[in-house]
Amino acid sequence: MAENYHKNFEKVLKKNFTNIFVLSILEKGPSHGYKIGQEIEKRTLGMWTPSSSTLYWILNNHREQGFIKIVEKKKNKKIYEITPLGKETYRIMKQTQRKIRKTYRHFLTTSIINGGSIDPEELELFDDVPNIQMLPTALKPEKNGKDLTLNEKIQILEAQRASIIENRDRMNDYIQDFEKAISKLREELEK
Repeated sequence: MAENYHKNFEKVLKKNFTNIFVLSILEKGPSHGYKIGQEIEKRTLGMWTPSSSTLYWILNNHREQGFIKIVEKKKNKKIYEITPLGKETYRIMKQTQRKIRKTYRHFLTTSIINGGSIDPEELELFDDVPNIQMLPTALKPEKNGKDLTLNEKIQILEAQRASIIENRDRMNDYIQDFEKAISKLREELEK
């Protein structure tokens, strides 16, 4: 039973991540399905490769919802483009994703404050904050075993830079959360 629940949970997560990845990629410009799948794989540094059936199901669903449209058909390729509704949906999805992360972070913090039991590994891995050890790989992307073009190296470095900036901002949020928690505990101590 637990294994089935886990598989279903993973499937839902992957589908939802692919939804936002597709809109993110199309926000940068029109593309076709196969290239979108390759871009997802590249942007996740090979850790995520959506199946073509999942990807095309999402593309069709996004088209039916009005988030994307077909702007050109070449042989067997359909070129997709994000619509204004899709851009707005993507913006809201990003806000929601940040809100979920922040809510979970607050849950962990208040659990600690209230003496709750938190798995240290869960706390450590939450948000998967990159550390300094990844910098040599980021700065020398050819170390990942592929001969990369200069443009590919630049894309990898830009993605890593964006990730570090986003994580810096999250770390600032963590610091504020911990400062509030410490203040609250000190106030209780002084009572």
